Amino acid sequence: MDKNKPMSELRRGVMVFLALAILTAVEYVIGTNEAPTIFLWVIAIFKGALVLVYFMHIARLSGSEGGHE
Repeated sequence: MDKNKPMSELRRGVMVFLALAILTAVEYVIGTNEAPTIFLWVIAIFKGALVLVYFMHIARLSGSEGGHE
């Protein structure tokens, strides 16, 4: 087992958290101003993709990275 894996996973989790927090703040600013809603849709799709890949482990289903055999 790689000793750096837990720190790597923690770092990735913190980065995803920060990305989602920043995108949420951007969504708030866009939503409170008179901006086109297409920007909100793009941000929502990007946030959804982050959740799918990181929290739902979609990327690991197709690879051999720690999956069940």
